Amino acid sequence: MTSLPPSIELHHVQAIVRAMHAVAQSDGVHATELVMLRGFYESCQQDAGALASFEDLVATPFDDDAARAFDSAERKAVLLQSCVLLAHADGKYTAGERDAVAGIAKAIGASPDELAAIEEGIADHLIQQISRIGNTDALREVAGELAAK
Repeated sequence: MTSLPPSIELHHVQAIVRAMHAVAQSDGVHATELVMLRGFYESCQQDAGALASFEDLVATPFDDDAARAFDSAERKAVLLQSCVLLAHADGKYTAGERDAVAGIAKAIGASPDELAAIEEGIADHLIQQISRIGNTDALREVAGELAAK
């Protein structure tokens, strides 16, 4: 199973997938986002013995009932981190995706400062992942593009 904190149960995973799907839909679902999202859920689904198919799950929107399940700082952080990572899957964190993530943050009671810290943490993580690239000129260019977004 994808490594998640013990406080994240199957119903949280399913709500996370629905929220991530809403983020992906905000600017048109890209193939990389769909592959990431489906892979995440199917990994969790198999390990947890969940019966809901991916298609059935994403047909249900992330709503206020789902938002209420994110009642701790840890659960809120996992949800928002997942949404921001998915938004970056196609290489661009668009204005539509930012608005969708901000709406989810508001629905779960996360402050704009909390969301900004998570967004910054994800950007740092992604930069660290590509920092192993030997072509530092390309790295600087990518870092500049991420900073501008």
